[in-house]
Amino acid sequence: MHPAPKLSIKRQDGSYQELEWDREVFTVGRDSSNDLIVDHALASRRHARFERTGDSFLVRDLNSTNGTYVNGVLLNGEHLLADQDQIVIADAIITFRDPEATARGPLPPEVLRSLRDEEELRVDSRAKEIYIRGQILAPPLTVKEFQLLELLYQRKGQVISKDEIARAVWDYEVFDYNAIDALVYRLRHRIEEHPSNPRYLLTQRGFGYKLVTNAE
Repeated sequence: MHPAPKLSIKRQDGSYQELEWDREVFTVGRDSSNDLIVDHALASRRHARFERTGDSFLVRDLNSTNGTYVNGVLLNGEHLLADQDQIVIADAIITFRDPEATARGPLPPEVLRSLRDEEELRVDSRAKEIYIRGQILAPPLTVKEFQLLELLYQRKGQVISKDEIARAVWDYEVFDYNAIDALVYRLRHRIEEHPSNPRYLLTQRGFGYKLVTNAE
């Protein structure tokens, strides 16, 4: 008989538990009827389901309000699990551990290319969260900081004028551009390792600002 996979669960409060995948289905959510209860305001009552089909294991989002993330990417439907996959549901980080995982080896070239192309900076508009190199930015940005970053992210690589920033972030004409410059200054101090030499939020002198999510 093959050894069963395990689910390791870490919570924001530092608690840890490990479950052996000993059944066909594990349900996850805030409701007490679930096999794994995530008692958190961001978790839906019926949030996700872990399913075993033959020798395969998958996770399925159950149309949850705030979504299920697998390896930092919002899950759309279902995902076939591989060893060390990380599933995030509200404040719970669930790691899938397969004792029969294939030994480590070199990654295929196409996978390496996709890793290189992955965004260093990512804005999750639905969850109002910012990820920098896979790590969530904490504490969260202020409302105006987030609105500015979201605007630039939606049109990454394009230069956005100060007039357009004023209309989008302030909802009225801003005659003193010092307010925009000050907001950019504060945002850089939140997202940049070296704010005076920014990697992501760049100034296009005489035109405005642009965001690049993969620094060269």
